[in-house]
Amino acid sequence: MRSVELRDTVEDFGHLVAHVDQTGERVVLTQDGQPHSVLLPAAELAELGHWAQRFLGAPIPLPDAAGERPLGPARHGPYVRYVHVDGERMTFTRGRAVVAELRPAGWLSWLEQQATFGRQEYMDPEQAAAFAEFLARQPPVGEQ
Repeated sequence: MRSVELRDTVEDFGHLVAHVDQTGERVVLTQDGQPHSVLLPAAELAELGHWAQRFLGAPIPLPDAAGERPLGPARHGPYVRYVHVDGERMTFTRGRAVVAELRPAGWLSWLEQQATFGRQEYMDPEQAAAFAEFLARQPPVGEQ
């Protein structure tokens, strides 16, 4: 996983989106050394959302709308950036296909946890216990 300081990327996300698009690897955007947001492949976010909803049984909560919103989509090389109403989430497309999503690090961490619980509900008890033990041995995100 690649890590980049947020202030270095605000103007042009194109090279980071290209990295995610080509490698399928996440990019963590940090602010003062702390994770701020994560750029990840759209397919990975869709999978997390699928499993998280299995656990929650309801739509995934989204951040509230922000007061000001950037005007319209913006080009970043071959990609087009769409900023969501909360001002934090972004979607990047190439052509008419969604290739990457930018999400707040804390929200994504919560979603991953919910997805883990959703997956475990489809496992038999022994498999769920082994999976929980495996996850407990994993280093925190960003230290991998």
